[in-house]
Amino acid sequence: MTPSTSVRRKLVRDVLLLQVKLLLGAARDLALTPVTLTAAAVDFVLAGRQPPKFFYLVLRLGERSEHWIDTWSAARSEHEPPRENVEALLSRVEEVVRDPQSGARRARVLKRWAERQMARARQRIGFDGSPRDDERKDEPDR
Repeated sequence: MTPSTSVRRKLVRDVLLLQVKLLLGAARDLALTPVTLTAAAVDFVLAGRQPPKFFYLVLRLGERSEHWIDTWSAARSEHEPPRENVEALLSRVEEVVRDPQSGARRARVLKRWAERQMARARQRIGFDGSPRDDERKDEPDR
């Protein structure tokens, strides 16, 4: 592979990665718009009983997602240590696709990693998947 081919390949990869990240950021922004408005409305209604917390919780979630998406990472020096973000996830997916021999094993590792990330995210927002007490009351006794 010539140096110019390598440079072109890296440029194409970085452009495609940026486009994926921009799409993720746009989807996040579209999803967070009604969520932030709802959280602010709930905080406004509850303002007499408690300080605002839901709106700021959504802001922290948005901030974490910004670090995870890390849109402008291609501008960083190659000598900087890699960050655990969407780019790392996409690199792992790329490895799985490119290397069929180790692809199945890497796919299992990637799946476990994604499951751990989802469990951590659920834990951070206090969602464990089990029905709340008020939901259990509506269920018939078995």
